[in-house]
Amino acid sequence: MDIKKLRYFLAVVEAGSITAASRRIPIAQPALTRQIRLLEETIGARLFERDRKGVSLTKAGRYLHDHSRRLLAELDGVAKRTQAISDGYSDNLSIGITTIHSCIPGISTLISEFRRRNTAVRLLLETMLSGPQTKAIREGSLDAGILFTEKEEESGLVYTPLASYRMAVIARRQRSLNEVVPVSLSDFAAAPFIRFSRDSTPGSYDRVDNCFQQAGIVPNTIQECHDDITIRSLVAAGMGYAIMPGIMAKGEQDLVAYELDDLDIYSQLVLAFRKGTRLSAVKEFSRMAVDVIGGYR
Repeated sequence: MDIKKLRYFLAVVEAGSITAASRRIPIAQPALTRQIRLLEETIGARLFERDRKGVSLTKAGRYLHDHSRRLLAELDGVAKRTQAISDGYSDNLSIGITTIHSCIPGISTLISEFRRRNTAVRLLLETMLSGPQTKAIREGSLDAGILFTEKEEESGLVYTPLASYRMAVIARRQRSLNEVVPVSLSDFAAAPFIRFSRDSTPGSYDRVDNCFQQAGIVPNTIQECHDDITIRSLVAAGMGYAIMPGIMAKGEQDLVAYELDDLDIYSQLVLAFRKGTRLSAVKEFSRMAVDVIGGYR
């Protein structure tokens, strides 16, 4: 199967139409249409249903889509490891780390200590939120990741607990005299709420929503964001309040974290990797993560 055609196929699926995909790649629309048809001829199956609105996957197309990302990620991994071996390394290890790694004791020590002990392994780091990390590990573009999760959502992954942090309200430190700060979840029915989008941290999003439902309120959400830097900057500017692991306010001059009696939930920091992985470097990194980060609890 032609790898380039497979990438074109994924681009069309993500864009929702051949026209939109041709603009993103970029490639002329007739040429992209021909590449998709050649892929269908090679496989011997129709992959898309076409109409005036765009394209939708056939049953065969859905099957190919479910497996193609993993296949491409594996090929990319082989290419990276081949390059690492050519450069004198014995292996290549790609690790995702939470975007608030600078707030969490032990992560910097873990990385430097792993590199010191494993000089033959090329360590590649990607800073990513939990949702994208989980997807990247599942699809194979990351070997493992340090991320926040509320439960073991992916049956194909192994989760090693590292630390646990209580969820808290994040507010700006300097507030006006007439500013009413939330002291219970019910206050968020009126207080401006700034939160992560669900695709960024699905587990945390759902657990916080469940707390709101139990309190019988709908939060006054004024903004959803894809990263913690944006959330914290908006809070510091006085636009509203966030609910995040309390550690996210650590070292921030403009922010303060405080806990609510009716928000007694924790966010679990874990080391995640695919079940059945054969990479000895992943298992070594996991063991060290427990010893180093776990030692700060």
